Amino acid sequence: YIAKHGKRKVFHLGSNSSCHQHIQSHYELYKAWCAEKKIQLHDHAMPRRLANAKKEMKKAAK
Repeated sequence: YIAKHGKRKVFHLGSNSSCHQHIQSHYELYKAWCAEKKIQLHDHAMPRRLANAKKEMKKAAK
């Protein structure tokens, strides 16, 4: 299985709803849920354009 799919695929135990690519498509809902639960947003669940903008802001701050 690892040879065919790679090591990263082995550790995905959740359903499609826990997949970070799927969460990206529902980012506003995920963001609201995290705010309600006081959970920090994970960069992998952010749409790529927002994650890249966040990285650029961190670089500019240095």
